[in-house]
Parts: sequence; structure tokens; C-alpha cells
Amino acid sequence: MPKLLQILLIVLAVIAVAVADAFLKKASDQGSLHRAFQSPWMMGAMLLYLFQILFFTYMFVAGWELSVVGSLQTVFYALVVLLAGIFIFRETLTLVQGVGILLAVGGVILINLPSSAA
Repeated sequence: MPKLLQILLIVLAVIAVAVADAFLKKASDQGSLHRAFQSPWMMGAMLLYLFQILFFTYMFVAGWELSVVGSLQTVFYALVVLLAGIFIFRETLTLVQGVGILLAVGGVILINLPSSAA
């Protein structure tokens, strides 16, 4: 499978998890754990988590390396959740957090370099 398609599938799976986490945050606005579990936001989160599980199961059945999938998942998740926090929940990003994100992206690039380039 082409590398670009692999990255696209990882990004789709990560977006599903990040959106599901945002749905959980919305469900928590219901005021109690009982009402949060009854919220339509909770059902949406559960469906998106299932989607993510199916994607990652396919990736590992297809023989993808855990180290590559995991590192890409971590960076893409951080970026999607960061954007959701800023644009949906009006959270702020500090300079230190921004530098941390850049370092994480750089680390993933280095981890995914071919062995001959290292």
C-alpha cells in the first residue's frame, strides 16, 4: 500500500478519535455522569471510537509497524485536538505549547526517516 494512503488512513482514524473526544467534552456539559451517558454526543463518540478501532485493526492486520503508526497517530491527534480546542472550545495556546508541537512533529519526521538516511 502506498505510503501516502497509509498516512491518509492514519489521519482519518485520528480525526475520528479527536472528534470523539470533543463529543465527550460536549456530553460532559450535561451536568452529571448519568446525563452525559444519555447524551447524543456520547453515542456519536462511541461510534467514532468504533470507527477508529476498525481502522487501526485493519492497519495492523495489513502488517503496518506499530512504531510508525503510533508516532504518526500521536502527532496528528495532538494537532487535531489542539485545533478543536482553539476553534470550538475557545481555548488558548501558549508559546511553550506551540514549541512543543513543533518539536513533536520534528520527532515524528525523524522517526519515520528510512534507516539509510539516519
